[in-house]
Amino acid sequence: MKKRTCIFVDGENFRHSIVDLFDKFDRNDYLPKEADWGAFFDDLVKKVLGDDGERIRTYWYVVESLDSYPYTFSQLRKDPETLKSIILKNKPDLRKLDDSDQQDRIEQISQNVGNNLDKIRRRFDGWMEIQNGISIRHAAIEFRRSGAIRYNAFDDSLGPEKGVDVKLATDLIVLKDIYDVAIIVSGDQDYVPAVQVVKDFGKRVVNVAFQTRSGKLLPGGARRLNLVADHGLEVTHDSFSKFLNVGK
Repeated sequence: MKKRTCIFVDGENFRHSIVDLFDKFDRNDYLPKEADWGAFFDDLVKKVLGDDGERIRTYWYVVESLDSYPYTFSQLRKDPETLKSIILKNKPDLRKLDDSDQQDRIEQISQNVGNNLDKIRRRFDGWMEIQNGISIRHAAIEFRRSGAIRYNAFDDSLGPEKGVDVKLATDLIVLKDIYDVAIIVSGDQDYVPAVQVVKDFGKRVVNVAFQTRSGKLLPGGARRLNLVADHGLEVTHDSFSKFLNVGK
């Protein structure tokens, strides 16, 4: 009987690996457009188990919501004094300007903030559209949405994700009855406790790491996660490139 295998993908960690590994990948794209994800995940199972493995499902973990700062900006625009105080808090140098120049700068910043918020919302909606398209085109790939990512519209920056790793770790345990082997695509050592738990239930756990073009492991892989897993699978640069279709 074939070993039932589930793959658990830390989405942001995985995406950063792609960005770091492939110079020809357009950083403006969320993910490679021509990637054969189903074939890639099936190949991971084959590399681990040969013909004895069956991929039941790939769970791909991404953020569910976007927490944009300043919060409720559309409402703040109806309250100029409160909006002004928030802008001055974030841009304290404006306090040195005279009233006329200060007001001009506040209006300019307010417009920029609004534009940034519109831009990030379109970008976030685009991420979800791409995720949905992957699920439709490739068998047994499911995006699991949880947690949030913070966006600061004043400096147009994204913060770290919150809550996504907790969902992956929880599912690793909760879904233990549907798989014999778990393959984790991540370098995050936060998963170590969950891996130890499922191993105690008799499950085999494999962690995936990626090689650079020169054959070295991509920096950032969690040593503790590799140590606690039953096996570490190193995916070569050429092999990964073949499935992503982004060139080397």
